[in-house]
Amino acid sequence: MAEGKGRIGRLLESMASPFRRRRTPEPQMPLWTTGIQEPVLVQGITIPALYAVSQENLILRTVLSTLQQEIFRRGYYWEKKFHKKCSACDAEFQNDIEECKDCGSPELIDPDPNQLVYPRWLLEQRNSMEQTFMDVLREIEYDLNITDDAFLILIKEYYIDPETNEIAFFRIKEMVRGDPIFMRIIADKRGVRGGRFRVCPVHRDQVKSYSEEEKTCDTCGHQLEDVHHVNTAGSGKTQYYLKGEVIHVSKYNPSKLYGRSPVSTLWRQAMTLTAMDNYMYTAYSKRRIPRGILSINTDNLESMKAFWKSTDEKLERDPHYIPKIATEGSGKGGVNWVKLMDSLEEMQYIPARDEMRQRIAAFYGVSNVFMMDTGKSGGLNNEGMQILVTNRAVEFGHKVYTEHLFPRMAEQMDVDHWKLTLYPNEEEDEVTRLRRDEMEVNIAQRMMMLGYKPTLNEDANRDIRFIYKQPDPAEIAAQQQPPGGMPPGGMPPGGMPMGGMRMGGGMGTPGALPGRNISPQGAAQMARQVGMSQPGGEGAGIRTPSGPASPQNRTSMGAGSPTSSVQQRGMPMGGVQQAGQSILDARNFKGA
Repeated sequence: MAEGKGRIGRLLESMASPFRRRRTPEPQMPLWTTGIQEPVLVQGITIPALYAVSQENLILRTVLSTLQQEIFRRGYYWEKKFHKKCSACDAEFQNDIEECKDCGSPELIDPDPNQLVYPRWLLEQRNSMEQTFMDVLREIEYDLNITDDAFLILIKEYYIDPETNEIAFFRIKEMVRGDPIFMRIIADKRGVRGGRFRVCPVHRDQVKSYSEEEKTCDTCGHQLEDVHHVNTAGSGKTQYYLKGEVIHVSKYNPSKLYGRSPVSTLWRQAMTLTAMDNYMYTAYSKRRIPRGILSINTDNLESMKAFWKSTDEKLERDPHYIPKIATEGSGKGGVNWVKLMDSLEEMQYIPARDEMRQRIAAFYGVSNVFMMDTGKSGGLNNEGMQILVTNRAVEFGHKVYTEHLFPRMAEQMDVDHWKLTLYPNEEEDEVTRLRRDEMEVNIAQRMMMLGYKPTLNEDANRDIRFIYKQPDPAEIAAQQQPPGGMPPGGMPPGGMPMGGMRMGGGMGTPGALPGRNISPQGAAQMARQVGMSQPGGEGAGIRTPSGPASPQNRTSMGAGSPTSSVQQRGMPMGGVQQAGQSILDARNFKGA
């Protein structure tokens, strides 16, 4: 197994350098040969025949087109692979942290946006065939659903150092689709790619086999590299591709080499449907066979021929002509009808066609709803289940790109901080997402009441997510300590008690409206400025040593007190206070 270029690969290489290594023998595959491997042909069906039946059969092409449209319906986007990454141990984290949770290193890096400058520009360009990147992906999906083999060719441009005559670097110039009819994999008897031919990356006509001792190019002297794929339709000359220039993926039956075509499995059903379509075409065209034969017993055959000839001529002139015939004689005679063709109901044409159509659609996971067949849906619940089944098939198709094709593309473009992703097939309901965010915020409020500190996760895939931490006891004590160094519940400077202050209320002037959203520290500061306390605040349950003040001696109505007489709450209001209270009462509805 080839080790990667990361930290683990370097560690394994340093450990194995002073030792001799031996490995477990790999299983041999005697059916494979060394060199160009050919795909398996099931029942002798060639690859062009698979494409031909997929283009001619209406049901099969409808299924393939529907699946292709649903997979790429919403496009693609670049997504961060991590929010923070440790430079020491390569651990990736999806939230904002101060140090690595695995090794404790404070050396953390963010995703580098400069890695996306060239890839974004490249995917927005058209290739030499005037195709966009999405057009190439649709061709790839079509190849996967027919032959289960898709080849994406990365056209690279190599830059050679004139002094050393070595390749300094390369860039991917464009991306094109490789035709599975002509693209082949080169492998040895073990199924490992390569091991047969070597070619110069600069002069592709310099090809040598592994058996030759010469390993450099005769023209430029560059080191020959291993060949992994070939194109047998290169204008009469085979084209050789190095490792990393061709990306091969399979969808339904991935193996060491080629996949297994799903159309070859559905070959009989597809050909039967094609024959049924041909039968319908023949039955309703001018070349159709007669429905039957009209047999008439007569002794005068020539007279019968002449009569039917004249009848046919009159029918050509007048389609509504009714032929008239009279027979005489005492012998037995009659007209017999010999049927040559059964009706569609007698042959059960529609049930047989529906059965084969459903078998083909079920293999690809495309429901009847997506084929515009809602006659047997059976209500909204069944339709929702059919949509769910197709969405799962689309999700399976997405994984071929997000887990295999796109990561290998990003590796060739040296992009390791970002990943290319396809949008989900069904867009999430906005109301459902907002309700989920609301529940997350409610949970955060309850966690705050328990003493935890919530921190918003910035990279949460559009949803609100919090990370909860238990605050430091020193931080809690600092938050509880009021300004000026006064301990909680103590006496402020000047000897004024704090027990009578009401949470959220304010002292203010007599008759003024109560304050809103005032912290206890702010209320204490206001009390110090006014120079008086408000003992016996409603709901506080705290009294001063001197006891509560009598209603007659109160100079303030108290925070939130209604209009009352002096015997109950305090002194009567003045003119300005009554006008303000009247305005406030006018704003409130009666009975509120």
